[in-house]
Amino acid sequence: MIVRWLLLLLPLLAGCASFQEVPSTAAPLQAQVQDQPFDVAGRLAVNLDGKGHVAGFDWQHTADDDQLAIKTPVGNTVASLHRDSHGVTLLADGQQQFASDVETLTERQLGWPLPLANLVWWVRGHPAPQFPYTTTPEGHLQQQGWLIRIHRDAANLAQPRRVELEREGLTIRLVLSDWRQFVPLLPVAPALP
Repeated sequence: MIVRWLLLLLPLLAGCASFQEVPSTAAPLQAQVQDQPFDVAGRLAVNLDGKGHVAGFDWQHTADDDQLAIKTPVGNTVASLHRDSHGVTLLADGQQQFASDVETLTERQLGWPLPLANLVWWVRGHPAPQFPYTTTPEGHLQQQGWLIRIHRDAANLAQPRRVELEREGLTIRLVLSDWRQFVPLLPVAPALP
């Protein structure tokens, strides 16, 4: 059922790019940063070996918790994902699934991994701090086997507008259309003696 809803959203995604955006390079991340909460909504498109799926999403993130709702074109939630210190729970089609991490759960249930642990950094235009990364000559980020292209709205360069991920026949595109809370990443304060 989720796949059917995702397929219905494909035409909506194609017709919604009416803003001026500019490619952006990933901002280098300081060695020690403090994760900040955010709340964003948008559209998600996934193409796996030529098969496409699209959906809307609402995502609330804190350092300890993620709530991700996948939505139909009219805004009905068809799946929800919750991550906390105990693991990840996916609720879809009246069934609840559990795994230790998002990548394992989405690979098992959807056939492709959603790299949520790194995506929380990439959607803010930064590499994930716990893994090495490189940049391409075009300024795109490469990390954990993913090529990440970050695009920003020309009128608001503070936060990314679109993030595209590619890896081994899989493309994931997020259009971040409604940043309801965005706090820049902050350096961790040094410990007092």
